[in-house]
Amino acid sequence: MKIESGKSVGASSGVRKGGNGAAAPGFSPSVEAPQRTAAVSQTAPLTALDAIIALQSDEPPARRRARQAKRGGDALDALERLEQGLVSGRAPAALKAELERLSHGAERTGENGLDDVLREIDTRLAVELAKLERVGRA
Repeated sequence: MKIESGKSVGASSGVRKGGNGAAAPGFSPSVEAPQRTAAVSQTAPLTALDAIIALQSDEPPARRRARQAKRGGDALDALERLEQGLVSGRAPAALKAELERLSHGAERTGENGLDDVLREIDTRLAVELAKLERVGRA
């Protein structure tokens, strides 16, 4: 490339425009203001967590029934210890925590009779916990 000092640098040739100023086929720049977007619609309510967990688990129904039957038996034992403690006048403080733990582990087993009995046990747990809360505040 030869550099000549006598010639000035000129402007490059401008952008070539088509005959009518139209853009290339398939491309049309917008000269208007941006359009408003549609309002975002609300999402559907979240599915209950227990339903999601149930769908994700591959646990055999027999294992779930056995676990819930054991939880029901443990809850009945804890309720009996509470009764004995109330009769004797000294219920252990740790028993309240155990009752709370047992009341939060409920699951459906798919066996109507067992589910009914477990629901009744859970109701009794809730009643006794409410009584303990009331006594604790007084």
